[in-house]
Amino acid sequence: MDKIPRPRHEGRYPDRNIDCQEALDLAVRDLVDRAENAGWTASEAYRAIDVIIVAQRLAYDLDPDPAEDPA
Repeated sequence: MDKIPRPRHEGRYPDRNIDCQEALDLAVRDLVDRAENAGWTASEAYRAIDVIIVAQRLAYDLDPDPAEDPA
């Protein structure tokens, strides 16, 4: 998958979260397919994605834009 679809409307709107889920669904399926082609099982890939998502969400909540941090 090369491109994730943009939101259907500008700004916030009632189904924005659903639209985002639909937009990312194909990208996640593609990622799992690529993991399977590399030798992982779909179950392993989904479990790994679960762990990665939690870790990345926590890191984002602590520091949404690490590029702005002074070196």
